[in-house]
Amino acid sequence: MISNEKQYKITQEKADGFVRAIEEFDVTSGERTDLHPRLLKAEREAMEGQLEDLRREIDEYERLTSSTDSPC
Repeated sequence: MISNEKQYKITQEKADGFVRAIEEFDVTSGERTDLHPRLLKAEREAMEGQLEDLRREIDEYERLTSSTDSPC
């Protein structure tokens, strides 16, 4: 769980890194003949899962901080 702005920024950077890694994986995975296609699929799904977790944390933090910023 993200609890401050510093962690929020770090988590955003990590998410951006996973986006780039997935894009690169998509470009280069066709060239990889050293791994079975199921292993390649599992590798991509693992990256997608990590990205989803990070995005969920980001969304939760943004939701919490926006609710505290708005006047009641």
